[in-house]
Amino acid sequence: MTQEKKCINCSWRFINVCLLTGTIFFGMSYFFFIELPDYVNIVAHVKISKNSVLSLKSMFSFKETFVNIQSKDASPGLLGQTALGSNGLGQERQSMREKPTYHRPYKFLINEEDKCKDKSPFLVLLICTKASEKEHRDSIRKTWGNESLVAGFPVVRLFMLGNHDPVYTPGVQNESKQYHDIIQQNFLDTYTNLTLKVIMGMEWVTTYCPHAKFVMKTDTDMFVNTEYLIQKLLVTIPPTQLFFTGRIMRNHKPIRNKDSKWYMPVDIYPEERYPDFCSGTGYVFSASIAEKVLNASLSIKYLHLEDVYVGLCLHRNKIPVASPPGSSLFNTYQVSFTPCRYNNLITSHQISPRLLITFWEQLQKDKKMC
Repeated sequence: MTQEKKCINCSWRFINVCLLTGTIFFGMSYFFFIELPDYVNIVAHVKISKNSVLSLKSMFSFKETFVNIQSKDASPGLLGQTALGSNGLGQERQSMREKPTYHRPYKFLINEEDKCKDKSPFLVLLICTKASEKEHRDSIRKTWGNESLVAGFPVVRLFMLGNHDPVYTPGVQNESKQYHDIIQQNFLDTYTNLTLKVIMGMEWVTTYCPHAKFVMKTDTDMFVNTEYLIQKLLVTIPPTQLFFTGRIMRNHKPIRNKDSKWYMPVDIYPEERYPDFCSGTGYVFSASIAEKVLNASLSIKYLHLEDVYVGLCLHRNKIPVASPPGSSLFNTYQVSFTPCRYNNLITSHQISPRLLITFWEQLQKDKKMC
């Protein structure tokens, strides 16, 4: 073999070695810098989903709370609509998005399974509360939440709690034994988990009180004229009608200001407007709607704004939000008190326990004059 041919063969060998080395280097770079991070993210997500880890930081961070409540064992929404993103593994992630994975994972820590046994309540009051609000609960028990307030119309009262600071646990357990009006599940009791609290109420009505006629969801800082609600509004509703009303919010836009309590990120809710919904301060509905909302939650992406979320569930079921017979019945602010004014409304907001007792006693004393 001539010297020239030897040089040519050496050159080809060198080129082949370079090509092989380059291919190996490119493959390793692609794996470590592109595929591996994606793989690690999915593994991390699966671990979170499996263990349903709820960090203490989620009590203070919207972002972390949202990630936790979106995990497989912690969300009433649809897995795959979380922050996994859309880069790479497109078909696998798309299949995840198509499969509802919520199996009602939260368990009742405190339950009242026999609350509706052998009776069909006319009205179930679902009241969102926190463990620290015992004074609020006591004032409601003495006033508008009295279960025998309206003769001939049985009422069931329930205060709804999530998992809270253990300091309050003994007191809440004793309170439950005394009054039998508390239900609690094992999700963190935070503002961003308020929707879970409302879904818990829907689950309770569906499971343990299916023959109730109406349900009202409200909060502990509310004045509710239960008697007016029943006698002037609910008795006029046909039993076959799917009825939902309250302070209607129509054509509301999501708030994109990160400093707002009601901030809604675009990646969580990209639409320009919400469907019609009612303010969470107080809305009333036919009890049969509870199951429809519960079932819709299996496939609707979780939102931390419970009233908006319920509105989405109604929209999915094509249930309209009805206007109440008067614009001043459901109020999202504190109405100036006079006995006659409060005798003809259903809700007033931002009422302290002491003020509630004062207003209620004055109303009972003077309402016959109105």
